Amino acid sequence: MKTKKLTALGLSLALAVPAMTGTVSVYADAGVYDVNSEEMNTEVTDETLTIAFKSEPSTLWGAGVGKLEAEDVYIASALYDTLVVLDQDAWEVRPSLATSWEWVDGTHCRYTLRDDVIMTDGSPLVADDVVFSAKTWMTQSASNDTGRFIAGAEADDEHTVTIEYTVEAPDLLIMMGWGQFGIVSEDEVNALGGYENASRNPVMGSGRYRFSEWKTGEKIVLTRNEDYWDPDYKGYFKEIVIRFVPDSAGRLMNVDSGDADIALDLPMIEANSAAGTDKVYMYTSGQMDHLWFNMSETAGATKDLKVRQVIDKALNYEAIATVSTAGKFMDPQLGYAGTKSPYYTPIWTEEERAVDIEGAKALLEEAGYGNGLELTLLGTADSINVYTVIQANLADIGIKLKINTPDVASFVGSAFAGEYDLIIVGELLKAKAPNVLPFLVRENIEGPGVVIGGPKWTTDDIDSAIKDFVAEKDIEKAKEILAGIDQQLKDEMVCTHLYILPVSAIANTGLKGFRTRDERAYPDLTTMYY
Repeated sequence: MKTKKLTALGLSLALAVPAMTGTVSVYADAGVYDVNSEEMNTEVTDETLTIAFKSEPSTLWGAGVGKLEAEDVYIASALYDTLVVLDQDAWEVRPSLATSWEWVDGTHCRYTLRDDVIMTDGSPLVADDVVFSAKTWMTQSASNDTGRFIAGAEADDEHTVTIEYTVEAPDLLIMMGWGQFGIVSEDEVNALGGYENASRNPVMGSGRYRFSEWKTGEKIVLTRNEDYWDPDYKGYFKEIVIRFVPDSAGRLMNVDSGDADIALDLPMIEANSAAGTDKVYMYTSGQMDHLWFNMSETAGATKDLKVRQVIDKALNYEAIATVSTAGKFMDPQLGYAGTKSPYYTPIWTEEERAVDIEGAKALLEEAGYGNGLELTLLGTADSINVYTVIQANLADIGIKLKINTPDVASFVGSAFAGEYDLIIVGELLKAKAPNVLPFLVRENIEGPGVVIGGPKWTTDDIDSAIKDFVAEKDIEKAKEILAGIDQQLKDEMVCTHLYILPVSAIANTGLKGFRTRDERAYPDLTTMYY
C-alpha cells in the first residue's frame, strides 16, 4: 500500500490505496473487485442480464460493413466465435473454432477446425465459412485493422483452411481472437439479404448467444444459444438486454434503481463515488497514454528540442497519473509499452521523472522564452482533469497553456491537420500486431514527420525497427528492439509517457463473473452470473 501526497490545481490529495499498475487487487471493504478473478459459472437460469451501454452501435457486424466500433465488438464477441481466443491471465492463445494451427511460413497460417460446430442456420462449420469470412474482412473492411492485414484464404479440405497475411507478424494469431474476427457463413449472410441487412439482423454465426431483437434507440436483445458446441460453457442468463444510456450519471442511476445489472464505461470519479455501495470493477485497459509534441516544420515552439525538454521537466507525472484515475493512484510509466505489456522496458528512471521547476525555467530562458510562452493542447473533453493538471504545471514555469476540447469529429480533423502543440493519444502494446506504433509509422509520406495524430518525427531507421519488432518471434529480442526505439523517442523527446488508461464498471453487488475478452480488455458479456 502506498501513501502519497500530491498537489494539483491547488488541491491537496492524501491517498492510501493500492497501486494500479495492472488490474487492481481486491479490497472488498471499498467495494472494488478484480475482473477475470471469479470462478466460471456452471449453471443456467431463465433470468435476464441487463447492461447499460454509453452508446448504441451503428452495426452488429462491423466486419461486414467496414466499421470498427467498441460497442459492436462487445456484442459481436457474444454472437460470433473466433478461430482462437486469448487467455487474458496466462496471455496464451487457446483453441476455439480451430483446434490447432501452424505457421506454414512467415505469412501463412493453417487452421484445423472443429467438426462439431453448428451454425445458426443448422449447417456444420466448414472451411469454406472461414474462407468467406476472411474474404469479407479483406473486401468490406480493407480500410481498418480487420481487413488490412488479410491477403487471402484457401480451404485445404473441409476442416482445414490456410489464411495468408500481408505482413510477417507472429502476433497476428492474437488478433484472430479479437471480437471483429468472428466466423459466419456465406449462406447465412445471403439468407439475411446481404451485408447491410446482416449487420442489422445478424441471426448468424455460432456464438454463445444469438441475436433476437434490435429496437433502435432503446435496446438490443440476445438469447442464449441452447445448442452451443462447447459443453464446458454455461450461459447463466437466458437473455442479455443491452440498453443505451449516454449519460454516465444515468447509467449509474440505472444500476442503483435496479433497471440495469451493470453499467459499463463509467468515469473513474463516478466509480470512486460508488465504491462501498455497489460492486465496482476498476481495471486497466492496457492502453498507455502518451503526451506527443508537434515537431513538424510548420510547428511553433515545440519544434525546439529544448522546449520539449522544458515541458518534461515541469510536469508532475505522479499528479497526472493520480488525477487520471480520480484519486486511485497509478504509478507513472517509465517505458513506451507500459507495465501491462510483455515488451515493457523502463527507459526513464524515477529520478528523471521528478519535477524540476528551476531546471525547466533555466532551460526555457536558454531556449529564448524567458518572458513566457503560449501553447495549445488538443484533447477530448473526457480527460479535461488531466489537461488542467498539465496546464497548472506549465503555469508554474511561465508557459500559458490553452486547452482545446472540440467534439470527436473536430478533434480527429485537428489531430490529422497538426493543429496543436501538445496532444495526448494512447496505444495498447501488449501484442505485436502489425498496427503497433501507429503514431510513428510513415505510410505514403515523403520525408520524415507526418503520422496519424498530426505532424511529429520519425526516420527510416525507426520505420525499419518497427518492422523488425513486429516480425520478431522472441520476446526478449523484441523487447530489445522496442527499447532501442524508445531510447530514440526519449533522446529526441518525441513523446513522453504518462499512465495506463483505467476502466471502470458498476454492478449490483451480487453480480459475479466479470471477465474481459482479447487484449483490449473489452468486457465479455457472456460470463456474468449471480
